[in-house]
Amino acid sequence: MNWAKRSVDRWDEHAIWWDEMETLWKDGPRATILEFFFHFIGDEPKCILDLGCGPGISTSLMIEKGHHAVGTDHSPNMIQKATERGVEVFKSNDNRLPFQDEVFNVVFACTSLEWTDEPHQLIKETHRVLKPAGDFVAVTLGPYANPRSHGYDRLYGNFVVHNMMMPWELHQLLDDHEFEHKENFGVYTGAHSPYPKIIDLLGENWVAKSALSYLYAFATRKK
Repeated sequence: MNWAKRSVDRWDEHAIWWDEMETLWKDGPRATILEFFFHFIGDEPKCILDLGCGPGISTSLMIEKGHHAVGTDHSPNMIQKATERGVEVFKSNDNRLPFQDEVFNVVFACTSLEWTDEPHQLIKETHRVLKPAGDFVAVTLGPYANPRSHGYDRLYGNFVVHNMMMPWELHQLLDDHEFEHKENFGVYTGAHSPYPKIIDLLGENWVAKSALSYLYAFATRKK
């Protein structure tokens, strides 16, 4: 089966739903992640790539903050929705980014790396398009996040387009591709959300914290 085609077909089918869900980026876990992102990169205007931007809601919020932000996606329907929102979007194909070397100050990838067959290639591409000492904020789903159910059928030998990448695996991939870890950040919500004091008791044990998270972010810098 062709992973890229199946993934495109899936996100094309869901473009209308995601386009109508602006609230996900303005209230709730994704809004909290975006707040962390803005805090990490600072107030000075940056040139940002929103990697896997979907309908461009997150990208438009970056623009509202005064940043020059553009997006990439592989779903034509998502690109159309983002364009209608006034966002400049580029189509990405085969885990390659359509940009020259060292173009961006910042790359933001929120739960987009899981939906490719070769996350390592996209991370390599991210390193390429970032300027020296550029920032990369990569976000993955926590183990209890509901979307992970999309990968369950692989246990029956069925074809899936969700690679189930865990936070500690993303951490290692970033290490492998010469990104220096600066900050980690977890969002804890939903049916499996732990009692807040449990998170505090875990101290610096980020692996244990990430295992209890709904979303987990790594703020890194290109070496």
